[in-house]
Amino acid sequence: MDELNKFCENYEVRVLNDSKRRARYHPARFFTNPMRADIIQKDTVAYETEKVYTVEIPEGRLRTLVEMERKFFNYINHRGKPIDMFQMLMDKEREEAHYRHTNQAVQKAYEQYSIMLNLAGYQKKF
Repeated sequence: MDELNKFCENYEVRVLNDSKRRARYHPARFFTNPMRADIIQKDTVAYETEKVYTVEIPEGRLRTLVEMERKFFNYINHRGKPIDMFQMLMDKEREEAHYRHTNQAVQKAYEQYSIMLNLAGYQKKF
């Protein structure tokens, strides 16, 4: 099952129509060489098409997606300060990796913790 179908199944999205297409174009790029204005790169307009889906989604599932986007891609308030949740999670992951690589005891504890999670049936999904 591909990612789109899994997403649709998870959020109860039903595709009503997928037979339409829309054109997307990439305009020509002029004056891209700062030293010479007479050089033109990609002087033709490139077109590509992509499918357009007509979907049906329950209001509750749509609100869940809106809330998820607000939390992960917009700033939210935490202790009176706005933070970017996605950036905060990435920073935490980097910090934990740094501690594992610089401290052998932390690395050993992390390996044992990972083994226990694996034995309990947890699989980290990438």
